[in-house]
Amino acid sequence: MRAIVLAAGTGSRLGEMTKNKTKGMVRVNGKPLIDYLFEFFELDFFDEIIVVGGFAFDELNSHLSGKNIDNIKILENKDYLKGNIFTLITALKTFAHDSFLITNVDHIYPKSMFQRMKQSLYKITAMCDFDRTLGLDDMKVKLLADKKTIAHISKQLTDFDCGYIGMTYVDKSMEIAYRDAAYKAIERYGEKAVVENIVQILAENPKVAPVICDLSGFGWYEVDDENDLIKAEKGLLQNQNFN
Repeated sequence: MRAIVLAAGTGSRLGEMTKNKTKGMVRVNGKPLIDYLFEFFELDFFDEIIVVGGFAFDELNSHLSGKNIDNIKILENKDYLKGNIFTLITALKTFAHDSFLITNVDHIYPKSMFQRMKQSLYKITAMCDFDRTLGLDDMKVKLLADKKTIAHISKQLTDFDCGYIGMTYVDKSMEIAYRDAAYKAIERYGEKAVVENIVQILAENPKVAPVICDLSGFGWYEVDDENDLIKAEKGLLQNQNFN
């Protein structure tokens, strides 16, 4: 079982804070964003944790190398200005025949969420919630009538059921289908293809359509811009799941 952390982007919406550093190194209440992710993970659950950096790679690499985590692998995606699907592929090229969990670096999740999530990993599973008000920049999910299988995933959806929260699990039995869909997503969406486009490709085939894991009720934070950062810093002090 692998974890793949997508940490290559420029984080341009954070302005001066990411002028010379990648988003994962932005401090939230004094701690780099990526450190919250390693606190969220149950480290022994994974045989390997693959972190793929890109922009301002050296600082991220130095920080992670100093954490003394035995099962970490740090990779560099030099094509980080393209869509994050290329960051994912950088990791996928390093292994085969194994299950993996993909996550973004700019999300802060409570540890209790990991315990719920790991009990619900099945084939291809997208982590979602139903308790947020979703805005224009949120990734939205439309489900089939069973209210479990994904029909569509896109930020542009106007008819949707829940929101994607930045993590997808792929069982080794579905690995080939997922890898094939990744390259189909690049063919369809080009250099700006993102990881969620893979889920859309898969959703169009009933045999491999992803399902959701409902992680409503925990509370989590995404740090995309300065307002998100302020909200996260306040929320982390108030949310009981982080205390």
